[in-house]
Amino acid sequence: MTQTDKNQPRATRFLADFLSAEDGVTTTDWVALAALCVGLAMATNDELTDVFNMVASQVDGEMRDRQMQDDWVEFYASHFQPMLEAGALDEATAAGFHDLAGGMMNHTLMSELEAGLEQLENDVLTSEQLGQLISIASIARQRNLVDPAVLDYYFGFDGSDPYYMSTASAPQAPSQTS
Repeated sequence: MTQTDKNQPRATRFLADFLSAEDGVTTTDWVALAALCVGLAMATNDELTDVFNMVASQVDGEMRDRQMQDDWVEFYASHFQPMLEAGALDEATAAGFHDLAGGMMNHTLMSELEAGLEQLENDVLTSEQLGQLISIASIARQRNLVDPAVLDYYFGFDGSDPYYMSTASAPQAPSQTS
């Protein structure tokens, strides 16, 4: 070490030694590269966050708009035929029940159908509740949520006699007088 080196402040000497050594240069290069990588990662994160938020917003909007857009589900008066013939229900009321059931989500339809079938088997449904249950079953059939054989048994959608007409509270056809 020379005399001039001894006269320099200790920090300056340390910095000069650090920069002149290969280890110091390598460390400085790695620190600069790491800082650059972190900066690029942060910039990329900011850009991708905006893109992901935009995509998530679009997907959310599409899912909400298409919640249950099943315009292909139709009202079939034949599904309500025994109730209509018995005079327990008119076609306009049946169509209204069908529209309400058509707005239900699949999981709601399934839970309502399950509860309704239990009440049907226990013979505790009113004519109005039975009409609502038939409309739920009609929607469930058209959406393929339930085995058609089950719905045919309970509701006679295939033209067979429905189970609900064999219960004690089955709607009775008006007596015909001549």
